[in-house]
Amino acid sequence: MLSSENTLDDVKVRIRKTYSNPNVRTVTQAVLKEGPRAFKIATLLEVINPQNGEFHHYSLKIDHINKTKGGWFAKPEKSVRLEGKEPDEIENLYKFLHAAYDNEFDEKSGELHLISGHEYAKLENLLEAIPNIANTDKLQLIKSILSGIDGSKSSSADFVSIFEESNSETLKHIATASRMIEYSKSLDELKLLVQEASTPERAFQKHLEVNPWMFGSEYSELLPRKTWTRDDRLDYMLRKTVDDYLEIVEIKTAFQEPLFLHDPSHDSYYPSSKLSPVIGQVTRYIEEVERNRDSILAKDGFDTLKIRARVIVGRDGSTEHQVALRNFNAHLHRIEIITYDQLLRIAERVLSMFSSGAEVQEADDEIPF
Repeated sequence: MLSSENTLDDVKVRIRKTYSNPNVRTVTQAVLKEGPRAFKIATLLEVINPQNGEFHHYSLKIDHINKTKGGWFAKPEKSVRLEGKEPDEIENLYKFLHAAYDNEFDEKSGELHLISGHEYAKLENLLEAIPNIANTDKLQLIKSILSGIDGSKSSSADFVSIFEESNSETLKHIATASRMIEYSKSLDELKLLVQEASTPERAFQKHLEVNPWMFGSEYSELLPRKTWTRDDRLDYMLRKTVDDYLEIVEIKTAFQEPLFLHDPSHDSYYPSSKLSPVIGQVTRYIEEVERNRDSILAKDGFDTLKIRARVIVGRDGSTEHQVALRNFNAHLHRIEIITYDQLLRIAERVLSMFSSGAEVQEADDEIPF
C-alpha cells in the first residue's frame, strides 16, 4: 500500500482519497488502534442525495492496516463496512454499545434485538390494546407474528414456555390447526408422488414411514423393527387399535398398468403379471412370521397369531378393474390389496375429521400419532 517511510497520516490521506466521490460530502476519520504493528482506522462518510444534495445516510468503514519493515499493508479480510441505510447498521451498533457501557444487560447473555424508542412505544400501545380487540383481529395479529418468526433461531422449548400459560381450549385449537396443516401438506406430497409414474418404491416407503396416519385411524402404532424373520425384511408392521393385532404392510409403486387382465372367453378377471408376484411375496411373509411366532413373542413381546397383510400397489383403473379388485379381496385369505387411489381416499377421510371444531376434538383422540 505505502512504503515504511510513510506516516500514519499518509495512510489516512490515502484512505480518504479512495472515497473521492461527488456523492460524499464529508469524510471524518478516527484511529481506533495505533500500533505498533496493527492499526485500525475508522472512516465515516456523509453520503448525500445526488438529486437534491441533501443528506442521505452515513457509511462507516473500519480498515485494518498492518505495518511491517516492507511498508503499510491493508488487510481487507479483517476490515468491515457498516451502512446507515435501512436497516441503519451504524445506529444499531451505537445503541448496542451504549447499552453495554451503561450496564443495561445485567450480565445477561444471548441475542439482542434493537428497536427505536418510537417503535417500542408502538409495541407498548399494542400490548395494552390486546385485551380490548376482537378475536378476529387477535388471530390476524398472531398470523403476522408467526410469519415473522425465524424458525432457525427458535426451538420447541421456546414455544413450550409460551404455551404453558395459555388457555387450554386455545391450545387445543392450536394443536388441531397445526396437525391439520401438517397432514394437508403431507397429503399433497403423496398426491405428487402418486401422479409421477417414475416415483420409486423407496420414496413411497419414506413418505409413509413419517406419515403412518395415512393408513387410517384404525391403526395405533407403527412398529420400527423391520426384520422379523431371518430372511425377510418387511416394509412396515402396524398395530391395530381395536384388537391390538399386528398387520404387515407392503409398499409397492403406483404403476399405471392394470392390476387385472380380462379373460374374454370366461368374462372374468385375473391378476396381472405385476400383481401375482406381490401376492406370492406377501403370502411367504405371513408364513415366515407365523412360523417364528414363538421367538417373536419371546424376543419382542408381539403376538403374530393370525397376522394379516395389506399391500399398497398400483392405481384404481377402470370401474371394471375396481370391481375385480373388490371381488378378489373378498376371496383372499388374510391379505388385502389397496391401490394408491384408495390410500389417498383413506388419508383424505382422516383429514376431513378436522372439518369442524366439535368433530375435530372427537376425531383427534382416534387419529394415531
